[in-house]
Amino acid sequence: MGLTLYPADTAPEVYDVVWCKWPRREDKLAPGSWVRCVLVVDVRRMVDDRTDQEYAVITAQYGTGKENLEFHELANNLVIERHEFRSLGLHKPTVFQMDLRNRKRLPWCVEYFVPKEYILSENIIAGRLTADQRKRFHGCFDARGLKFPLP
Repeated sequence: MGLTLYPADTAPEVYDVVWCKWPRREDKLAPGSWVRCVLVVDVRRMVDDRTDQEYAVITAQYGTGKENLEFHELANNLVIERHEFRSLGLHKPTVFQMDLRNRKRLPWCVEYFVPKEYILSENIIAGRLTADQRKRFHGCFDARGLKFPLP
């Protein structure tokens, strides 16, 4: 594979917020240069046929600062407001963009998932959605006509 895989049993769970070198669209799937927060929406365990090594694949939704989006862009996205972002390990209000073009399936590996540069003492997994946030998350899927859990 050419990647430094984390053990599959260390993978985050659905509803976790993790730090990721999110690939830029123009760079295909190459790890990005900036570490971003992403929301885990699916975790699958796979086996490399060549080595029989088990690994995890994470499906994640991109997160961006709320100030980066226009008001109309907030609809049908999971908005983490000012009063709740710190409990998720985030440094500002954030929007997880639920559309399919802001979703990626990436291997759970060193090349993609790393702690934020300024908090290296912290974990890759920043936090986990609360029950209320999960309810809003499911509402975003429903509003977009998407199925959860992912097929």
